[in-house]
Amino acid sequence: MGLNTSLDSLRAPIVRRVERLQAQWATFAQDDDARLLRWVLAPNERKLMDTFFVVEEHDGGVSPDLFLRLEVPFALPSHHGLELVEAMTSQYHALRHDLGQAGVDASWVPPRRERGQDDSRVFLQAAQSFHEHHQPLFRHLVLVLLPEEVSSSADWTAWVERVVLQAHAAQVRLVCFDDPSSPTLAGVARAQARRVRTCVAGLDMGAAMEEVSSAAGHLDTPQGHFRHLYVKLGRALEARDLDAARRLATEAVAVAKAQEWSHLVVTTHVALATGYMTKEDFPAAIACYRSAEAEALAAHQRGEAQGLPLQLKVRMALGGALICARTYSRSGDLYRDTAPLAEQLKDDRMLLECWRMAAYGYELARDHDASWACGVRAFPVAHRMDEETRRTSTLGYLGDGLMRLTRTWKYRAHRGVVEEQMSRLLGPAWRPPDSRRPSP
Repeated sequence: MGLNTSLDSLRAPIVRRVERLQAQWATFAQDDDARLLRWVLAPNERKLMDTFFVVEEHDGGVSPDLFLRLEVPFALPSHHGLELVEAMTSQYHALRHDLGQAGVDASWVPPRRERGQDDSRVFLQAAQSFHEHHQPLFRHLVLVLLPEEVSSSADWTAWVERVVLQAHAAQVRLVCFDDPSSPTLAGVARAQARRVRTCVAGLDMGAAMEEVSSAAGHLDTPQGHFRHLYVKLGRALEARDLDAARRLATEAVAVAKAQEWSHLVVTTHVALATGYMTKEDFPAAIACYRSAEAEALAAHQRGEAQGLPLQLKVRMALGGALICARTYSRSGDLYRDTAPLAEQLKDDRMLLECWRMAAYGYELARDHDASWACGVRAFPVAHRMDEETRRTSTLGYLGDGLMRLTRTWKYRAHRGVVEEQMSRLLGPAWRPPDSRRPSP
């Protein structure tokens, strides 16, 4: 009985928020004019939204609707609808055997595309056909559009509006997510107010985590006390209440230091630094990173294995703060001096990043000789990487920086050599897609 009560208490904050999402969906689903739900979610609410879909796909669901999540990258606007139909068909084929076993007629195939037919019309007709084929198993077919990548926000917005304008069947509904801090579909919602409904999820995940921590108990122990302080710190940072965050961080650091939890001292300083970075208070952020660095160094000197990795992690973040503060030479110095740490840890990915960022800092400081000297130090590191590590590293950006330096008089003769090296390491299309000259 006690164990079940405890588990119920831990689950309750999450269950209440899933129920809130279910209620939000029910309101939208009952609106006969609506076709698209623009669900506005904070980044830390996405995981709970995933939980909502999992619940609705299984016995715990309360909606009579069928949700299909389509994680198709948005690349070409004129083909996106066709790619979504392909994704729907692929998902359906994967489930066909199980559907047949459950007595469902799993013979659906999408309608053939008519010559010259718009891709969004093809997509909507396939969805309507899918719905009609499987009646009366569910009320609405809900297509949740989750593009893994978007080549152009403007094109994505225009495509969504085009689909909304052609979405006549009330049995087919669409869901898109928007970020409250950088919304992309607000214009579509205003222009198509009759067909688009906006719902702000408003889950307050910081409060949920605080409730879970309280329910977990043991707040009179160091472990429980630190856990609860750190959760409250996260909530204060989310609310951008830096005064409260600073007080909570000070208390959390005191608890962690008393228990000699070096990694938690570092983690707390870094969390507070991130809050200051969000507020663009770079001197305060740098001070927090310096405190974290000092703790990591002390941990290493005490012989703690985590000391060096913590130092490396903190110094990489500190270098970014120095760049944001426009202290470019200092950032170059810091990244250059951090390279031996990465080498000692045998972390080639981070070693390459040290040399790349040192070169970038010096470039911004217009110290071209120091930038070039650091940049070319990355080539031996890149050559000894395996192909996958090299491909997923920041090597392309390093090459791009060196190519910028070859526009100067001193290094103009090295352009061909850099191009040849980069092509050998990453292939002819080595340049990163967002290649651009850094602002001074």
